[in-house]
Amino acid sequence: MAVQNNGNPPVDGEVIITVQPNFSVAYMSVYPPQNGGREITFEGVISALSAKGVKYNVNESLIRRLIESKDFDKEIKAAEADMPIDGKNGTITYKYDKEQIIAPQEDENGFVDYKNLGLIRNIHTNDVIAEITPPEAGTDGKDIRGVVMKAAPGKPAPYTIGRGTKLSEDGLTIVAAIDGHVCYRDKAFCVEPVVTINGDVDASVGNIDFLGDVVIKGEVLEGFSVTAGKDITIGGNATGAKLKAGGAITIKKGAINSKLTAHGNVSCQFCEYSDISTDSDLNVQNFVICTVYCGGNLVSKSINGGKYTVLGNTEVTFLGTKNYAPTEVTAGDNAMLSAEKNECLKKISELESTVERCNQIAEFLNAKRKELKKLPEDKEELLGSAIKTKFASQNEVKQIRKRIASIDESLSEVQHCFVTVKGMAYPGSKVVINEAVKKFEVETPRVKIFLDDNGELVTGTV
Repeated sequence: MAVQNNGNPPVDGEVIITVQPNFSVAYMSVYPPQNGGREITFEGVISALSAKGVKYNVNESLIRRLIESKDFDKEIKAAEADMPIDGKNGTITYKYDKEQIIAPQEDENGFVDYKNLGLIRNIHTNDVIAEITPPEAGTDGKDIRGVVMKAAPGKPAPYTIGRGTKLSEDGLTIVAAIDGHVCYRDKAFCVEPVVTINGDVDASVGNIDFLGDVVIKGEVLEGFSVTAGKDITIGGNATGAKLKAGGAITIKKGAINSKLTAHGNVSCQFCEYSDISTDSDLNVQNFVICTVYCGGNLVSKSINGGKYTVLGNTEVTFLGTKNYAPTEVTAGDNAMLSAEKNECLKKISELESTVERCNQIAEFLNAKRKELKKLPEDKEELLGSAIKTKFASQNEVKQIRKRIASIDESLSEVQHCFVTVKGMAYPGSKVVINEAVKKFEVETPRVKIFLDDNGELVTGTV
């Protein structure tokens, strides 16, 4: 029996253990014995923790120090769980702003273009619109009992695959499924193959430069340009405008003092004082003093003044005007080749003059060298320059003569294109086919101009 002290019974040392309901932490307090009671031992504390279910991540070193130092009457953390680390949510990073700011654009040199307002954001197939970071699974933990505590997995980033876009095979990017204009609508980025301007192309819209189709329901006003990788369609007029299309150009009304360049067909009601170039067909009701290159066939009601080069056939109701405005139609590309040949011959003449001049300089300086034994440094440089220029000019002449030979071969082939005037050809108008020219001196109704099998220009009645 324990020895009594002062008549009081002995009280053994005691350990009080408190466990959090979720078994994340266990706290303990050790109280010393009284009146000769039994001491608390390290083993006794471990046994008491085990009785409470605390078996994992027990801080044995802290408990041992506490027992050995008898630093009682305070609460310590006896065990602590390895808490689970929840996974990170996935994220999505967009390469484009959802809110599109329409404002003058500044280039890399700091110059501001007040006609380029950034309305169009071109994008090509497979260009990245957004990058997706997948969610992380997280790391499981264990409570102080040794029971696994499951980590909450991260959630995937929310996103919507808009029209004209797609998810990459690895699921890490949203990319353009087509070429077009990237925009944000209906809570998703979309790629539109057609840009539609509901009004005019003016200072509120700026210049248009788009790799797809452009539809303008209004007009293109003075000083503005529209460039499209495909077709351009304009509901009104193009006035003082520049239009450039990889496909066709269709103007529901007319082109006035404008420049049109297309690889596809061009059609409109009228063209006045405009420059038109197309690789395909051209259909315009009325021309007034235009410069035209047409790689296909040209059909018109009236051609009133200007120069028209048509590689295919031309059908027109009225050629020229009653006031005899100069009007020229060149049919086929042989006439262009003839013009190129003339330019080549002119260039050869200039180069041969250069060669002769270089020869004279070289002869004079070589004679001076013999006389003086040595030329001054500046004269030596002049002699070397003259010799280099001479050889360069001679080589250029050789290349041009090869081109002339190729042109002559093409000109030897008879072109069977024609110009048909269904109404009236007026004086002041002329038709050029190859090197042959038909000038109209009097009003001539219903006439067809073409080359016969011998390459002679003939006219017939329509």
